[in-house]
Order: sequence, then structure tokens, then C-alpha cells
Amino acid sequence: MTAQSIQAASASITMFHLTGLNTFLLKENGSIMFAYERDSLPDFLAEKQQEDFLFLIQEVKKQKKNCIMFTNEWELSYLASMFENAGEEKTVLIHGPFLKQTPDTAKLFYTFNIDQKKRIVLGEFFRSLKLLSTAKIQSIANVLQKVSSIDTAPLHFIDLNEISTTQRQETAINNRLKQTDEKYVELINLRYEVEKEMLHAVEKGDKVKIKDILSKRNNMFDFSDRFPNQPIRGMKNNLIIVNTLFRNAARNGGVPPFYLHHISEKFAIHIERVENLNALNKLIMVMAEEYCDLVRKRSHAGYSLLVQKALDYMSVHFSKPLNLDKLAQHCLVHPAHLSRQFKKETNITLTEYLHKLRIEEAKLLLKKERTSIEWVAGYVGFEDAAYFTRVFKKLEGITPTHYRNSETAHN
Repeated sequence: MTAQSIQAASASITMFHLTGLNTFLLKENGSIMFAYERDSLPDFLAEKQQEDFLFLIQEVKKQKKNCIMFTNEWELSYLASMFENAGEEKTVLIHGPFLKQTPDTAKLFYTFNIDQKKRIVLGEFFRSLKLLSTAKIQSIANVLQKVSSIDTAPLHFIDLNEISTTQRQETAINNRLKQTDEKYVELINLRYEVEKEMLHAVEKGDKVKIKDILSKRNNMFDFSDRFPNQPIRGMKNNLIIVNTLFRNAARNGGVPPFYLHHISEKFAIHIERVENLNALNKLIMVMAEEYCDLVRKRSHAGYSLLVQKALDYMSVHFSKPLNLDKLAQHCLVHPAHLSRQFKKETNITLTEYLHKLRIEEAKLLLKKERTSIEWVAGYVGFEDAAYFTRVFKKLEGITPTHYRNSETAHN
């Protein structure tokens, strides 16, 4: 056996002991070099697992620098990564199966027409598998990414008799004196620092920054242990908190409450409707990007209190005819002063701003609704559809019909 093979065996068994998951080292043709198994696979799933292994090998070869996670139609999950040794054939390390969420056994029994005997075997098999949170999966992936460098470490065993009782007592006392009163102080502080950066990015509408932060945060904000064996509920609760934090950050970024209410309600409903961990994991990025877009499009920060008050009012009443006297009365100033100040700070007139608001709302409706252009025009406040079309084309460069049929409207 070569030194490279010994290293491969050492890395494989190390990962097996660390994860407690079945661990396989496979050649590119699918043949197994090393196998360490904790959970015995039912015979009727053996062929399926071999198909999954061949699929994972091909995926890992396409994305050599990535750790791949795959969940099959039996709701069994696997992690896979390339294992490279200098001078040796490339191999793939696979961990699993494990569970991301409690399987819907009734659905599986019906889908695969499983007889009573197999149902009992499958039920026992599922109960034996580990249910891993997203944080644990990410932690395993972090190690798996560097697994090729794992080797047997020199291990020195200290004989208890070699250390005097006095020495042990002194060491224990010194350690206690060095410890802080609270556990995990560093992690807690780091979480709050990262959270602060996230919220600042949303407040500024900085999508690049928020993407970078979220891609690096990994499992730092995983609190699934608060809901043992309920990973979906734990993730949902986490997202509800994030939704609130993002809403407050966007408010600090100058977004009027009217828009905040709509986006916050939308995500609150969406969070409760989703019943898939993958979709919930992706949702946080969607939320971050949409809140950033909202800040960039709707923020009134940087304007005087007078102009902000006018902007907030028009944001709510955009579909109503513009009544300058009524708006000025709402802002507690003379109409002429309001018009001058608004144009000075925004570089557009009140009417031009109202048109922008209406057209932005119309674009959203054109994406989602298949109603007539006349209906959309009336809904956003234009009494005449032809006039609506002219304003729309002036601001967007194309007609409402062309916009509805364009790819831009569906992105």
C-alpha cells in the first residue's frame, strides 16, 4: 500500500469518526476503495445508492472545488467532495445517507408502492439515520473541503502518574482565573458584529456587500438546537427574526412604512408557506436582495423633513389626483414653497415624481397581472390609457405592452 493510499484511508476513517456517517472513498468508475458504515442500507435501496454515487462522482468532477450536497427522491442526503493525492488517481469521498428533515413516510410508501415488510424496514432505517441541521451540514462541508490534507497526527499520551496532584490543582486554578464568566463570549460578539454589518448593508441598499456577508456567515446564526428534531421550524423562526431586522434596517435607510409593510408581510407569509429546507436556506438571500432593492428605489434619506413628508404622502396616495393645496396643507407649508423646495432637492417636479411612482407600480402589475393595459392605467391613477402609455414610454423607453412581453419584466 502506497503512502498516498494510507493517507486516503486515514482521512476517510477520520471523517467517519468525526461525522458518525457512512463514509465511502470511490474511484471515478464508481468502485469502492474504502467503506466505513454505521447505518446498514436496506437491500432494496442498494442499487439506488450506487446510482446516486455515480451521479455524485460526475457532479464532483464538474465542480472540483466545491463540496456537493444531494438529496434523492427517497429524502436521503449525501455530501461529496474530490479527494486528490499527488501522483494518485483522483477519488471522491462521499458521506451519507443522512436526513435534513423528518421524511414524509406516507408519501414515500405511496410513491414507491412499498409493501408492508419493506415499510417496517424503511421506518427502522430512517429512525437510525442522523438528522442534521444546516449548520452541521455546513460544518462537515467545511472540513470535507480540506480533507485531502488530513494525515495521521502524532499523538502523545500523558500518564496521569507523571503529573503531581499539586501541579494539576495549580493548572486548574489558573485556567479558571483566565476564563470569562459567560460562555461563548467571542462567538456572541462576532455574531453581533456580523449582524451589524448585514443591517448596515441593507440600510445602504448595498447588494454586493450583503451577498458577500451572507456567503461567509455559514452556520454562525444557526439556532436549530432550540428546536430539536424540528429543523424547518427552527429555520422559519430564524427567518422571521431576520425579516424584522431587515425591515428595521430598510426603515433606517429612509424607506416609508407603506412599502415596508408590504414587503414584510409578503415575506412573513412566504416563510410560513415554505416546507423545504433548501428553499428556506435560499430565502434569506432573496430577502436581503429585495430589501436592498427597496432601499435603493424608495429611500427618502438625504432629503429635508419637509420633502420626506411629501414623498411619504405621495407614496401612499400615488393613485389619487395630485392636489397641491391638500399636499401643502399636510406638510404645513405654502404650496409655492413646497413646489420650489421639492424641485430644488429632487431635481424633478411633484407631478414628474408622481408619474415615476405610478409607472413603478404599473411595472409590478404588468409582471404579475394579465389584465388589460386600461385596467393597469386606471389602477395606478391614470384616467386615460393613451396618456398612461405616453408617460410610460417616456420614462421606460418602451410601451407597457412591449414591457409586459419583454424578458426584463420577468427577471
